[in-house]
Amino acid sequence: MARFLWWLMILAFIGLLLTGASWAAAYFRVGTFLGAPPPVMGTQTTSLLWRGIPNVAGHPRGWSFAYSPTQIPGAPKVRIYVSPTGSLIGTEPGNLPELLRDFRRAGY
Repeated sequence: MARFLWWLMILAFIGLLLTGASWAAAYFRVGTFLGAPPPVMGTQTTSLLWRGIPNVAGHPRGWSFAYSPTQIPGAPKVRIYVSPTGSLIGTEPGNLPELLRDFRRAGY
């Protein structure tokens, strides 16, 4: 029984490490997407959508980074979806890359 609990703890620790690495990769991808220096994004909420991202075709699993209120004109609330391996899945609003480009061009 002690050996079973030991292996269970080892597996839980490995799962925790993998989840942390996945979050770090996703967070790095969001930082790359927002650019340097990032705009003022307001309060950040991060969640792992294990049952799938509802607004994306195929409902892939991934991280959701939500920001509100932002200083980006036309996007008071922003959601950025990133896969567990760190690739960008989608954004809300869908035209967020263009809004960020216009935001930087305006010199805010």
